[in-house]
Amino acid sequence: MAWSEGASMLAFAVLLAPSAASAIEVTTGTEDFILDINPQVQPRFELDFDGPPGSASPSGHANFDFFIRRARLLIRGTAYKQFTFAFLLNAPRLGERGNYNVAIALQDAHIGYVPAKDVNIEIGLLYMPLTHAALSSATDTSALEIPADILLYNNARNLRETGVQLRALLLDRRLLVRGGLYEGARNTNPPTAPALNPKGMPLAGGMIRLNLAGDEATYAYPGIYLDGKTRISIGVGAQYQPHSGGLQAGTSTYNDYLALATDLFADIALTARTEAVLTLGAYRFDYGTGNARTGNGLHAEAGYRWGSIEPQGNFYWYNSDTKKNSFLKVAGGLNFFLQGHRVKIQAEVASVIANASLDTTPAAHQIVVQTQLAF
Repeated sequence: MAWSEGASMLAFAVLLAPSAASAIEVTTGTEDFILDINPQVQPRFELDFDGPPGSASPSGHANFDFFIRRARLLIRGTAYKQFTFAFLLNAPRLGERGNYNVAIALQDAHIGYVPAKDVNIEIGLLYMPLTHAALSSATDTSALEIPADILLYNNARNLRETGVQLRALLLDRRLLVRGGLYEGARNTNPPTAPALNPKGMPLAGGMIRLNLAGDEATYAYPGIYLDGKTRISIGVGAQYQPHSGGLQAGTSTYNDYLALATDLFADIALTARTEAVLTLGAYRFDYGTGNARTGNGLHAEAGYRWGSIEPQGNFYWYNSDTKKNSFLKVAGGLNFFLQGHRVKIQAEVASVIANASLDTTPAAHQIVVQTQLAF
C-alpha cells in the first residue's frame, strides 16, 4: 500500500473511531475527499424540586420540563489523503422552561494533519485537554452529564478554545500526549482599568496519559465503550496562563491562572456482554488567593453493564477556598443501550447544589429521563 493511501486510511480511522459505524457516509466521487455526517438529538424530561426558593418553579412547587438537551450536527472527514477536518453545530437546551430562543453554536471547528502513524497536529476551535473526563464525548456517556460544572477554565466556551495542539500515541501506544497553545483569557477592560493578560500571552495546556491496557485514539473519549475491549489509563494534566487569573486585591496586577489535575479511567470488559467502568479525577484551579474560582474539585463515575443495561453512579464536587462558589452533585441512574450509543435511554436521580455554599444552601433534586438517537 502506498504511503499516501495508508495515511488516508489512518486519518479517517483516527478521526471517526469509535462511532464511524453510526455515521452517514456521503459519496463524493473521489478518494481525495471523504465526508461523514452524524446528526444527534437528545430529548429530555426533567422534574426539578426542592432547593433554594424559586429554583424549581416560582410557586415553590416541582417544575416539569420537556426540552432538547442537545441537537447536534457533526460533519467530519478527510481531504487530500493526509488532512482531517471536523465541524460540530450544537443547539443546547432547546425549549428548556419554554425558551426556544437558543442560538446554534459552532462548538468544534478544526483541521488536522497526520504526518505519521498516531500523530495528529490540529488547529482551530479545539477541545481543551486536562483529564479524560474533560474530553468526554457528550453522546457516548455512562453518566448522564460530563463534569463541565467543575471545570473552571478561564476563557473557554463549551470547554473549547481556539489554538493549535499535538495529539499523539507514542511508545507502542503506551503513552498518550495531548496539548498545545490556546487563546486563553484576553483583555476586554476599559483603558482606565488594569489590563488582563497585558502581553497577550497564550494559554499552555496539556495532558499525558499512561495506557496500562488498551489505548484511545479518538478526539473525544467515551465514558463507556461497549465494544468488548479493556482500556485502563492514568494521567496528569495542567493549564497555565500568566496574569490571566483574578485581580490581586489593592493592586493593578492579575494573578496567573493555573489548573492541575490527575485522573484514572478504567473500562474493563469482563465478557463480550459485561463491562465495569470507573473514572476518578482530582482538580485544583488557582485564580489567586481570595478569588471565588480558586478551589479543589473531585469527580467520580462508576457503572457495570449486563448486556444492554447499566446501572451507574456519579459524583461531582468543587469547593472554592472562599466557600461561596461551590458545587456538589450526587447522582445515580440506569442506562438502556438499545443500539449501543446510537439509540439509548438514560434515567437518573440527582441531588445538586450549584454555585453556592455547601454548608447553608439546600440541595435541589432532579429526576431526569433522556433518550438519544445518533446516526
